[in-house]
Amino acid sequence: MNFSVEYTREEEAFAREVRAWLEENVPREMLQIRDAQKMSYEQFQIRRDFSRKLGQKGWLYPTYPREYGGGGLSGAMAAVIGDEMTKKGLSALPVMDWTILAAPAILVCGTEEQKKRYLPPMLTGNALTWQLMTEPEAGTDEANQQTNALRHERDGEYFIINGHKIFVGGLHPPPDQFYTLTRSDLKAPRHQNLSSFIIPANVPGITIQPLDLFPLSTFAAASGSSGAGVEAVKNSVFFDDVRVHESCLIGGEGDGWKVTQATFAVEHGGGGGARPFRSYLAGKFFDQCRNNPKINQRLKENPHLVNNLINAWVFIQTERLLSIRNAGGKGGAYGGPHFVTYQKLGAGKFISDMAAVLGPYAFADDEEWWLDEGIFEVGQRCGICMAPGGTPEAMKIIVSRALAIGR
Repeated sequence: MNFSVEYTREEEAFAREVRAWLEENVPREMLQIRDAQKMSYEQFQIRRDFSRKLGQKGWLYPTYPREYGGGGLSGAMAAVIGDEMTKKGLSALPVMDWTILAAPAILVCGTEEQKKRYLPPMLTGNALTWQLMTEPEAGTDEANQQTNALRHERDGEYFIINGHKIFVGGLHPPPDQFYTLTRSDLKAPRHQNLSSFIIPANVPGITIQPLDLFPLSTFAAASGSSGAGVEAVKNSVFFDDVRVHESCLIGGEGDGWKVTQATFAVEHGGGGGARPFRSYLAGKFFDQCRNNPKINQRLKENPHLVNNLINAWVFIQTERLLSIRNAGGKGGAYGGPHFVTYQKLGAGKFISDMAAVLGPYAFADDEEWWLDEGIFEVGQRCGICMAPGGTPEAMKIIVSRALAIGR
């Protein structure tokens, strides 16, 4: 069974260009780090510097217009860049930058002045952005925002923000700015009472507190960066009388839900965020099965484990084909959430199959016992995490609505 998708002649020529550029520009001091929770500030900054190099080339966000700092490339060429980076073991850069979710909202709903102000720094890696939407009372129900952004009674050009965001951001705070959803009207109907902002992270009244979490993200287990490119550390962010100018408002006042839909289109597996991928974790797993004598012997002595190996292979290849479908614009309104649902529910089974084949090595994170510097232990933790990007239950509701079935 051949699941391969070959490069066209043009894509192969571009792939050679990408390989040569990466060979010349990937920092030699950038270490292969499996677990982002163990990433030093120095290594984090090395990745940020490399992100800026990619941004200068237009390859950090390659499908965005050149005039705003993107590469102006097709989805197919962007997939080549992603594929070649994954082959070299390069995880998402920089670690947990939410530009991929904030930029679509600005591109769709921002004024031309805002696009020129915000997008070039973000798309070239010079403005690290965190998305702040989740709250203690607003997870799957994102419209239930309790963080208030109310116009100043005397100085109407400013909003005063008070509230609490949770499970947000990433490593080594603060970022440069926040992309956040707030409640801006205490009397307006649901969905009409929300506004979105880009907020500088250095304004007075903002406090960031890290959360100590066990898992990283489903996406590392399933769609496969090394684990060093996913959520890792999460944070709480508190706003206490934070003063923000109305020029930071994306869309009009009360348009927050409309702005958020541009983000959700990408976060739920579709839109400009859809691209084919190569699973880094799965590649390492299959390499162990082919080349590690101990794992090879384990498979020979336990032939029933071949079923687990086949299940893992089919899951990863089906997932990749679904991503290719979506990147090609063939997924329809349901394609993104369908893909994410398959990914989240399948990741738990995938790590179970992987653990069955690898045995105790899958859970080792010390140098005496681990395989491939502990990448599989990271994958085991990632696979149990269902929340990032929306729960499977939320995705099912979105699919049913897109197909006009159910409620």
